[in-house]
Amino acid sequence: MRFIPIPPFKVASLLGCAWLAACSGVPGTARVPFDAAGDEVEVREIRQLSACAATGTDAAVQLLADEQALRDWQQARGIDLIGPGALPPGPFAVVDHGTRPSAGYGLAVSRRAKVGYATLTLVASFLGPKTDDTSSGAPTSPCVLVALPAGAYRRIVVIDPSGRRRAMSQAAAS
Repeated sequence: MRFIPIPPFKVASLLGCAWLAACSGVPGTARVPFDAAGDEVEVREIRQLSACAATGTDAAVQLLADEQALRDWQQARGIDLIGPGALPPGPFAVVDHGTRPSAGYGLAVSRRAKVGYATLTLVASFLGPKTDDTSSGAPTSPCVLVALPAGAYRRIVVIDPSGRRRAMSQAAAS
């Protein structure tokens, strides 16, 4: 049997395929290694809201190509996520925690992200109230607006720090 070396670009391609395969199952079940093939990029949180009119209890992410797409999205939700001040040119991602039963929930999106094969992977911490906090309050639906580096993304994957996939968007930015 003869050993045939695999060129480095083929190894990267195979790793990328394995990484995307991990992202293709049922949301919330796959573990996505953050150190998978791809380039590290920096993203920036622009604004957080505690009431984003989420449409369900599951985490979600929306990929928005530019400021107009973001304005249309927020108008459909009846919220003001943009706020005052100038925005970068886009694209953007809005990460939703989902509807929560009370106050005390939040999100924090890491500046460190990965991009490869037209997929951007964000790392987000999904925060909850202290276990001894029994305050009920009104339901909340926290979200974070994130400025993304320029690029033509087909999908955004959101993982938590343990690598568990929490949300994925198939929407394409134009």
